[in-house]
Amino acid sequence: MNIKHFLPSALLLLSGVTVTAQTHEPSVWEDFGSNLYIDVGGGVQTLFAPGWKDIAFGKQITPSFSLGVGKWFNPFWGIHFAAEGYSFNGFRPGGAYDPFSPLNRVDVGYDGSFRYYLRYMGLNADIRFSLLNLIAGRERKGAPYDLVPYIGIGYAHMFAYRGSTKENLFTGHAGVRNRFAVHRMVDVNLDVTAGWTDNYVNPVTDRYMASMAVQVGVSFYPGRRAFRKPTVKVPVETFRYRTDTVFVREVPGRDKVIEFVPDHRNILGVVMASVRFAVNRSMAYKGQETQIYEVARYLREHPKAVVRIEGYADATSGSEDYNHKLAQQRAEYVRKQLVDTYKADASRIETKAIGTARQPYDDTTDTQWNCVAIIRLIK
Repeated sequence: MNIKHFLPSALLLLSGVTVTAQTHEPSVWEDFGSNLYIDVGGGVQTLFAPGWKDIAFGKQITPSFSLGVGKWFNPFWGIHFAAEGYSFNGFRPGGAYDPFSPLNRVDVGYDGSFRYYLRYMGLNADIRFSLLNLIAGRERKGAPYDLVPYIGIGYAHMFAYRGSTKENLFTGHAGVRNRFAVHRMVDVNLDVTAGWTDNYVNPVTDRYMASMAVQVGVSFYPGRRAFRKPTVKVPVETFRYRTDTVFVREVPGRDKVIEFVPDHRNILGVVMASVRFAVNRSMAYKGQETQIYEVARYLREHPKAVVRIEGYADATSGSEDYNHKLAQQRAEYVRKQLVDTYKADASRIETKAIGTARQPYDDTTDTQWNCVAIIRLIK
């Protein structure tokens, strides 16, 4: 047995290194300025008033403008507020209805029909969804296109203009935004929105009135627009051994150098791995396989080494007898994985059920950490 290769592990035993969990958990909303945007747009719209088909197409279409601010809380949904408006053209058939009173400067047809004018300003609030991110189940960082459906409510103030009276109205809307990312800070948008309001603009039939708007606009992101993924708490338990260095795997795929170990350290009894289990389960969590594999590889590289697998249980759940049996099952599970899956020598693997007689992680707030099988180097 080459003692030089065992020395890196001794630091963990002799220097009193405590196994702890990752505590840094970045939120997907790092600060208020992240994924905040301002947009401005302009386009055309039409009001579906009674007889609107009888109006010349050019007179059906009126301009509209909007100025808004929005915030994406995560890659899947956000909110948006906007001020919008300008004008609508309505139509009243002739012969059956009285015109607005007073009737000022409207275009009256030979049959008594007339076109009336509406000027308004509205405030809207809606919730928006990134449809393509929802389908993908993740943030498509850097994607050049997104489809963003939205739905919301609002308020509109109708100004007294050419015979129409001043009114305040409740409104609703739904639509979809085609969002094209042209720069890290800029999107170009194509919005198609359907709206509706109460019966003020359609007093003849006493029903809700629908409208349709198409706008082209630009969104500006003054701050950071990508999301940071939350870091999952991972106990610092996975070790990789190299000649004279102890590495601790803090998160999958990234190792941290703890210390270069002097050659005189004693290595027996050091913890090689800690394999975690769910409460009342004798099968390890997924993601623990790398720890078991590292131990098997160490045994292959050091043919005289012997390990002991100690099974533990959480003292806060289950009886002492039950937990002792469960701890033995956990130890045997890890041993079986070492032997059957990774072809370790069964004669160099011992098992021991400790159960709740000792709690290896009694200094943590999460008692379920004690649902473990700890692998120690004993020879």
